[in-house]
Amino acid sequence: MHLVSGAPNARDIRRLLKGASAHLTGRTERGPDRKVRRNSYDVDSRQAQVFRPIGDGTTAGALGWIDCLLKTVTEWDDLERRKGGVRPIGLHGIRVLETLLGRRGVIQVDFRTGRLEPAIDTIARVAGLCRTTVVRALARLNALKILQWVRRTQRTQNAGQPGPQREQVTNAYWFDLSGLPARVRQRFRDLWNRKRVRREGTLPPNTPETTGPSPELAAILGSIEAGIAAKEQGASPLSGQYPRSEIKG
Repeated sequence: MHLVSGAPNARDIRRLLKGASAHLTGRTERGPDRKVRRNSYDVDSRQAQVFRPIGDGTTAGALGWIDCLLKTVTEWDDLERRKGGVRPIGLHGIRVLETLLGRRGVIQVDFRTGRLEPAIDTIARVAGLCRTTVVRALARLNALKILQWVRRTQRTQNAGQPGPQREQVTNAYWFDLSGLPARVRQRFRDLWNRKRVRREGTLPPNTPETTGPSPELAAILGSIEAGIAAKEQGASPLSGQYPRSEIKG
C-alpha cells in the first residue's frame, strides 16, 4: 500500500467530520456557541448601543451627578432601615454602585459617552467582594431600576471553520433612574438642581419645577445627613442580605 503525499492526517479528518456534523445539524453559521448567553447582542449592533452621558457629560457635571445619586440612594437605604424595613439596596449594593461610578478607582466611566463595560470579576476585585455577592448586588440594583445592562458577544476567529462563531464579552451598563419611587426621584432632582445652581448660578432651561420633600421626610433626611459621615465608618455589612438570584451578568 502506497501512501499518498499530502493525505489528511488525523486532525484534518476530525475537523472534516466535525464540519460535516455541524452542517447536518444546521450549526454551520452559529457554531457550537454553548458559552454564549441568551439575549446577547453583537457589540456593534443597535441593541448594544446603550451608553448614555453621565449628568451633562462634562467632568464637573458628571461628578456632581454622581454625588447626588450616591447621596440619594444612601439616604433612601438608611431611611427604610430606620423605619424598621429591609434596606432596599444594602451596603454591598452601595459599594458596587460606588465601584461602577468610579469612586473606588480602577474602573472609570466615560462621562461624555457613559461608556461602562467592566467585567464582573473586575467589579468584585475593586469592590472587595466575592463574585456571587456582586452578582446579587447587580441584580438588586437592576430590580430597583437604578442600573441596566445588555449582554454582548463578538465574532471569534473561527469564521468559515468549525467551532464557536461567537464569544461572550463584558456587559454594557447604563444608569436609568426613571423607575425609582417618585419621592426618591424627587429627592435626587432637588439635590441635582441645587448643585447646578451653585455651579452655574441658575437652572438650565426647561428644568421642571421641584417642590422638595415633605416636612416629615425633610426632617428625617436632615437627621440622616447629620450622621451619615459617622455611619459610613460603622459596622460591616450583615451576611445574607441578598436573596439567592438566578440573574448573572
